[in-house]
Parts: sequence; structure tokens; C-alpha cells
Amino acid sequence: MSLKDVLIKDVRNIENLNFQPSPEFNIIVGPNGSGKTSLLESLYILSRARSFRTHNIRKVLSHDKKNLIVFAELDTLGVTNKIAIKKSQHDTIIRINGNTEKKASELSRYLHTHLIRPESQSLLENGASSRRSFIDLGVFHVKHSFLIALKQHNQLLKQRNSLLKSKQLDTLPIWSNKLSEYGTIVSNQRAEYIESLNQELKQVAQYFFSNIEFDINYLCGWDINLTLTEALDKNLSRDMQYGYTTVGTHKSDIKVLVNGKLAQDYLSRGQMKLLVIALYLAQIKLMSKRSYKSVCVLLDDLAAELDAASFKKVMLFLKKLGIQVFITTTNKDLFSEFIKEKETKVFHVKQGVMHIEES
Repeated sequence: MSLKDVLIKDVRNIENLNFQPSPEFNIIVGPNGSGKTSLLESLYILSRARSFRTHNIRKVLSHDKKNLIVFAELDTLGVTNKIAIKKSQHDTIIRINGNTEKKASELSRYLHTHLIRPESQSLLENGASSRRSFIDLGVFHVKHSFLIALKQHNQLLKQRNSLLKSKQLDTLPIWSNKLSEYGTIVSNQRAEYIESLNQELKQVAQYFFSNIEFDINYLCGWDINLTLTEALDKNLSRDMQYGYTTVGTHKSDIKVLVNGKLAQDYLSRGQMKLLVIALYLAQIKLMSKRSYKSVCVLLDDLAAELDAASFKKVMLFLKKLGIQVFITTTNKDLFSEFIKEKETKVFHVKQGVMHIEES
């Protein structure tokens, strides 16, 4: 399951690029600022309908261009699917197998791009919202109905907070009950996913670490001895005082324990980077096993973040997974061992405007 033909038009310094990637390793070589990350960004846009670098699409468009286009043919278990996206400052058009789709989530039914870049290393050190996003992404790709429940929960939370802030409490019990209903659904699905992810992490971590036991703990966002309805009732006076909902599914988080201790307090800086990558790889492995969509991994300058031994371990693990990988680098020599493989393709980026040459 992979991208087999890609067309990119007017994404930053990529004016018109058509290439046929390998179903396994694709190594994108070029100096800093040459456009390597723009290629990854294009593939990400095709699967998510948004960039990972900016919310302002104008910054993604090539100079003086009104639209960008990304198109791909996907080989999914021998069946060819065609997906495309056209974006401007004001509009997004999505086409799947010749039909126009309104929802960006429809793209993800066919293609998932899993991004790992230098900023990803701080997953366990950032605020809880980034970890919730990480978990929700995983839940969504193994259970598409999750997105509906999550959106409903978020709308109910917004309405309840609005009532608390304005002190309009007549209908608050109704909104609280609905929030509890959908919050419980979301929380249960997150907890179920974490249980599966935890098992995958234990297996993946054995490949990277020795004599270390990892566990992911899910924190639901309220007192576990109470139902969410009971927790909302118990904290009502505090919610009224602050003007927003202080407990609930929107406060959930995860903690990764190492031999029973918080990972941040136990591991070195280099080990933390490798642990975060192990978390992403566990999620990728789980996703590739449970879904029938094309899954490709986008790695932006991975070699710069890891020592040589850890980098080699990650590459070998990815190879063993047998999924499509796009990885950028400024130093092709780091990949000499993998370039020799039959299913590896090397592409070169030169001179600002994208020129890709298969080596």
C-alpha cells in the first residue's frame, strides 16, 4: 500500500514536479533551503488538507501563484486509487477517484502520512494538548467514527463553557449531561487505543532499549473513582467560579513510565529522543496493521537528531515494517548501507527550484 505516482505544482519552490517513488525507501538529498521539506509538506497536505509548517496557505503557494495542486495514484492491495487536492487562500477542492469530496477527512481514508521531524522530539515535554492530538490521531485512523464523537464533545464543551462564563445556568444541566455522554465515549475510545499502543510500545522498545520496561498510563482528566457526570457535578462550584469546565475529557493526558518512573526523570536526553521515536513507530505499526489505507512515513532530517547507532536502528526497524518512507537529508553518505537496496530510490534537490534526479 503506497504512493506510486505523485504530481506537485506550485508548492513553495516546487513549480512542477512529477515522480514515481519507491514503495519502500525514498531518500531526498539536498542542502538546507533547497526544498526537501516542501516535498514532505506536499504529501502531508495531500493526506490532511493542511500544512504542518503554517496555517497561512499563502506562505505555501509558489510566488505569484493562486493555487497549489498535489495529486497521487495509490496502490492499495493491488487496487489503484487517485486522490488530489487544490488549495488557494480561499478554497479547497478535494477529488477522490474523479469525485469531488467536501470533507478533508475523506483523504485520510485512502492515505495517511505520519510525520516525524525535529519538533516531534518534545512530545513528552510539551503540554498535554500535543499528546492528546497524538492519541486522537491514532484513534481516528483505526476507528473513523471517533472523529464524529470528538467533534460533538468539543462543541458541547464550548457551549458549556459559554454558559459558565455568562452565568446563564438554567440549561447547564442539559449541556452537562450531553458533555458527559460524549466525553465518556471519547475517553473510553482513547483508553482502549492506549491499551493497544502500550502493547506495541513494549515490543518496539525492546528493539531500541535493553533492560528497560515501558508503560503508558492514561489519565482520563477527572477522578477515576467517579463517573464523568459525578465529576462534573462535584466540580460545578469551581467551574462557576472560574467560568469554564475544569475537569473532563479535554484534560486527559498520558504519562510514559520507565521501570515505574516518569520517563523524563529517568532517561538521558538522547534516550528521550529515541523513546519518542519509538512511540511514533509503535503508532505507525499499529496503524499499518489495523487499516487498509496507504501509510507513508515522512522523516525530516532524522539523522541530525540521533546518534549513528540509534539512527541505524530506526532505519532498520522501518525497513522491517515494510512501509513507504520518505526521508530528507543533507548527507547521502549516511544512507550508503540502505542505498544499495533494490527498493531504495534516491532523489536530488538542487538550486532552490525543485529538480529531482533519480540516482
